[in-house]
Amino acid sequence: MADLSRALLTSIAVLALSQPLLAYADGYEDGAAAFHRKDYATAMKHWRPLAEGDDARAQASIGALYHGGLGVARDYAQAVLWCERAAKQGEPKGQYLLGSMYRDGTGVQRDLARAMTLYRNAADQDLHWAQYNLGLMYFLGEGVLSDHLEAYHWFALATAAAGPDDAPLRATASYMLDKVSAKLTPDQLSQAKQRANEWKPVQTARSK
Repeated sequence: MADLSRALLTSIAVLALSQPLLAYADGYEDGAAAFHRKDYATAMKHWRPLAEGDDARAQASIGALYHGGLGVARDYAQAVLWCERAAKQGEPKGQYLLGSMYRDGTGVQRDLARAMTLYRNAADQDLHWAQYNLGLMYFLGEGVLSDHLEAYHWFALATAAAGPDDAPLRATASYMLDKVSAKLTPDQLSQAKQRANEWKPVQTARSK
């Protein structure tokens, strides 16, 4: 179930991560509108100049297009290049997708420690896709010792995803939350719930 859920959510996230979360400059919005029409070539035309001008959101979106082969030939090397540039600027969508590539060894040599760092950076900024995958790595002990308390924390945060494309994520995160809850004592569960309730996202220079 965990492997299937991870593969499903990664593919869904490639689409979701190309969509804007807030109102941005016209060029980015024009690209987003084209993306929503599934006119990926036009989206690329709007986003590429912005990305080359060091707009991290556009860089992450182009990385997602190359990763998914949307409007362009699938090219993991290009996906890595653009996501690296976005991730270095603290863009959570770029960090998430780059983390997935390091986790799976797609376009890069597999590196679970690097994947976890990237997921954590994105998860700290409240990117729910990253929170789920970080929880899964803690649950399975991938790149880190298995830690059910940490897994619970990140799964709990992921269940709060409320975007239009987040229904599969919420359902899968809730399923995994139930699984990990069964492995905790009542005291541990109480502490984990309190920690999740008190959690606040990191405010980066990019997000302020």
